[in-house]
Amino acid sequence: MTLTRALVVCLILTVVVLFGQKHGLWGVREAARPPPPTPAAIAFQRAQQEAAAREAAAREEAARLAAVAQPEETPDVLPPGEGREETFAACTACHSTAVIRRSRLSRERWDELIDWMVERQGMNPLDAEHRRLIVDYLATAFPEAPPAAGRRAVSPFLTD
Repeated sequence: MTLTRALVVCLILTVVVLFGQKHGLWGVREAARPPPPTPAAIAFQRAQQEAAAREAAAREEAARLAAVAQPEETPDVLPPGEGREETFAACTACHSTAVIRRSRLSRERWDELIDWMVERQGMNPLDAEHRRLIVDYLATAFPEAPPAAGRRAVSPFLTD
């Protein structure tokens, strides 16, 4: 009878061990696999990748622009004279001082040019005192130059 009991005990132990291994109670276990990502998780990951790509493109663009950036202008780039600061403030709201510095016009043409900028380009109209001060400064600091041979003096703004 002892042999029978020993066989029954071995059989029961074998069944318990096999059951335990099959259901992961002991023995070699495989790493649990994570569940597949949900559509929302996939969309979130894609949005993060796109945002990172946009940030990288923005950094690249900023670096490209920084390579060709001009230093900030100050009124000191214009010749000294009464009305320099007012001229700088009024003109650089729309364009750089390079446009002013390369132009050589008569007082009448400077006045016409301001009319054109107000009428055609959306410049805020100047009150009479500021307009006189600015036109006087421009006519004094950037007077009309004689036309080059074969060319007539033209404003870089006037197209009509």
